[in-house]
Amino acid sequence: MYKKMSKSLEESAKQFIRVGDDYYKITFRPDKRSNLHRVLAKRSRTTITDDYGIKIIHEIPKYEDFVIVPSHTDYKQVIHGHYNKYYEISHKPKKGDFKTISSFLTHIFGEKYMDFIYDYLQLLYLKPTQSLPIILLESVERNTGKSHFGYFIQKIFQFNSIALGNSDFNSQFNSVWIDKLTIVVDETSLEEKAVMESIKRLSTEKGKVLSNSKGKDKVDIEFIGKFVFISNDEGKALPIQRGEKRFAVFKVPTFASKGIEDNPDILDDLQAEIPAFLHHLKDRQLVHPNKSRMYFDTEVYFTDQLNLYFEGNTSYIGNAIKELIKDTFIMFPEQEKLCFTVTNISNELILGKYVRHAERPQIRKAIEHELSLELGKKSRYTYFSRYKGESQTGYFPLHNELVNSFYTFNRNNYFVSYENSTIDDFQKTLQTAILQ
Repeated sequence: MYKKMSKSLEESAKQFIRVGDDYYKITFRPDKRSNLHRVLAKRSRTTITDDYGIKIIHEIPKYEDFVIVPSHTDYKQVIHGHYNKYYEISHKPKKGDFKTISSFLTHIFGEKYMDFIYDYLQLLYLKPTQSLPIILLESVERNTGKSHFGYFIQKIFQFNSIALGNSDFNSQFNSVWIDKLTIVVDETSLEEKAVMESIKRLSTEKGKVLSNSKGKDKVDIEFIGKFVFISNDEGKALPIQRGEKRFAVFKVPTFASKGIEDNPDILDDLQAEIPAFLHHLKDRQLVHPNKSRMYFDTEVYFTDQLNLYFEGNTSYIGNAIKELIKDTFIMFPEQEKLCFTVTNISNELILGKYVRHAERPQIRKAIEHELSLELGKKSRYTYFSRYKGESQTGYFPLHNELVNSFYTFNRNNYFVSYENSTIDDFQKTLQTAILQ
């Protein structure tokens, strides 16, 4: 009888751990989608002894502190007396066929980017601490399979992966996701730049970040997360700035457009092939070398879809500058280039009523980051003022009258080529467009 009770006590004690001075129960908490997440729920010593008696305290395993040490090939629950909060995945690599996974990834990313996504998943599996690009899958169409990729990632990494909604990033309490390896956000539509800046910073974070739980002290942890965003809000899901190198953006086609029959069991089929797929990732050679803090050279994952963000994501100051430059080229049709300092641009924007107010740092940032221009060395230049051209009869600037550092704008970046047309033809074309 005593032995039976002792064994029962030992089994009950396995539900708990003591880390430092605190007790935790290992339990499974459902989310709003009824998915279960393995969590460590804090318990008081009194609650435990009330339920199981004082003797259980001596059976509960004790650890110095928490650590997060991810590994899928050499996992250790306890490291130098510390409790590893990273969970061991249950998949055991096994040689076999993974044609469903192969076809699925080809559909999502396209043949051109297969080496990239295989390398990405291989690094995620074998080198989980490596920073990787933020993936965004988007399409206005339904039935593309893009959400299935999020489920696939979660199936591979199990309790080390989490699905979030947009609102989760607005909460000051981040402990539910800050220690995860993969953070999947479906129905993405993040417009707040402060949130996006935080995500970008985290994506390349090498040090420690704060984990904030409601009613608990903040603690420092090492961030290992990789972000995967999925959206129907094509071209507008994230505020991606021109020249941003952290994002790999893919437009996902529908299954029907590729002649692929709908497979209602695709999630089950994907999951069944994970052991064979992991065996393949473990044995294959990486195609791309380590070239940056996000591992890949930007060119490896640069897509036309990302370029659409670059072209469409321009601030109101950037758009005002572009309109000013176009109008100035129209006013001075013989000029193939225009030169302006930040002060020149500021004066033209305000006097020409393109904007009411413009700060110099805003103008400089728009020119350099959105229009991708560099400030030239100090030299002589001619300042063609659209405002003076409108307000002063017979205005034409003196040639090279000013000396300063300036930005150079080329006509061919703002208008189609008129190589085979005369200036008169160009003016006629513009006049026709105005009359229409």
